[in-house]
Amino acid sequence: MSSGQRFSEDRSDAGAIPEDDGGFLGRWSRRKGKARAGELTDESPPVPEGTSEQHPAPALTDADMPPVTSLNETSDYTGFLSPEVSEGLRRVALRKLFHQSGFNVVDGLDDYAEDYTYFEPLGDIITSDMRHQMEVEKQRKVDAAKAAEDEALQQADAGIEDVESDEPDESPTDEVTEGAADGPEENGRTET
Repeated sequence: MSSGQRFSEDRSDAGAIPEDDGGFLGRWSRRKGKARAGELTDESPPVPEGTSEQHPAPALTDADMPPVTSLNETSDYTGFLSPEVSEGLRRVALRKLFHQSGFNVVDGLDDYAEDYTYFEPLGDIITSDMRHQMEVEKQRKVDAAKAAEDEALQQADAGIEDVESDEPDESPTDEVTEGAADGPEENGRTET
C-alpha cells in the first residue's frame, strides 16, 4: 500500500462520522465532512414566521414619530434610531430618554461625583492621631524647658568658676622680685 492510497483512505474515513452525534461539535464535524466531499449545499438559517422577507418595513421619518412630550419610561424609542429620522429629533428623544430616573442614577463607584471641597468640622472629637500629635508637642516643650534650665545651670556654674579663678592664690610678681634679689644668673636669665 503506497502513501497515496493511505491518504485517500484517511480522507474517505473522515467523512464517515455517525449521524447520531449531537450538539454543536457533531453538527460542525458532519458539515465539514460534507464540505470536503462536495456534498454541502448552501443552507440558510430558518426565517422566523412573524417576518416576511418580501415586504421590508418602510423606514420611519419625522412625521411618523410621536411627539417628544408624550414620551415616558415605557415608550418605545427604537423608531427614533431610524436612518430617515432627522438628527435633531433623534437627539431630543435620546436626551429625554437618558434624563429619566432609570438612567439618571449616579454610580456609587464614581470617585469624582462628590464635592470634596467642604469638610465637616470635627467639633469636640479628638482622634488618636490628634492626641498623639498633642503629646509629641507637649514632650517637645518639656524637653525645651529642661534644656534651657540645664543651660542656665551650666552658665551659672561657669560663672562661679570664673569668679573663683579671678582670686589670685599667689602673686607671680612676688616670685620675680625674689629672683631679682638673688641676681640675674640664679634665675636662669642673663642680662644683655
